[in-house]
Amino acid sequence: MIDQLPKMRMPTWLSKLSASSIANEPFPLSRILRDSLYYPSSWFDGDPVRHLAGNILSFIYVDYGHEQSEFDQALHDQGFRGYEVLAKRTVTRQELAPHGWRPTQPFYSDGAPQNLHDLKTPFCTWVVMQRQPGMPRDHGPARFSLLYLCADGAAAFDALYVTNGTAPKAIAIIQPGHAFGGNWTDFTDPGRILARYVLSNPAGQPELLLYGGYGSRDFFREPCWPGYQKHLGFLEKAGGGSIGVWSK
Repeated sequence: MIDQLPKMRMPTWLSKLSASSIANEPFPLSRILRDSLYYPSSWFDGDPVRHLAGNILSFIYVDYGHEQSEFDQALHDQGFRGYEVLAKRTVTRQELAPHGWRPTQPFYSDGAPQNLHDLKTPFCTWVVMQRQPGMPRDHGPARFSLLYLCADGAAAFDALYVTNGTAPKAIAIIQPGHAFGGNWTDFTDPGRILARYVLSNPAGQPELLLYGGYGSRDFFREPCWPGYQKHLGFLEKAGGGSIGVWSK
């Protein structure tokens, strides 16, 4: 946990959700986007939730390399320690991007968009996790929201945040897989497509940048993008590695 980060008060919309309202009421897109953490090329990495749940209550994970069945299995097998699923539901393309989903328009220097042929069947699942009975309050927040989307991380940022006139509170660039991991572009490069979308978003830039991966802290002592001058500390990555946290 980073001591400098304030705890968030549980918003009313999240505290009042029930399995019935999640299934039957309109998808609360704007509320989920507000004060969220955006994690492109996320795999099934629980580190941001493990360390920051409470500082952030809405997590948006995006990865085009996994099928829905793999996500469901990971949620069942791994889950989040001390939490159980209150409810989950499928989110439609129209609910997710009511203003439309523009195709990614990369520059030649952005990478190899032909690698997007590895895109799995797109899906989006919204899950609300609830702290298990008997777990102490200091274990973590009573609830948090997780939106998992199978899509390209750059295009999804544009569709979710830019076209909806909002920005996430934090963005996580953690082991994004641009070398041998199958990612078509380099998310760590401030001149490439994801950083251009994020840093030039008219609604503003994220307050926090998480940057890390496998390897020693020496690899992540400087932020991957400009403008994040204040180093708040490191988070330990499960399985080895470090995640640096910076603010503006």
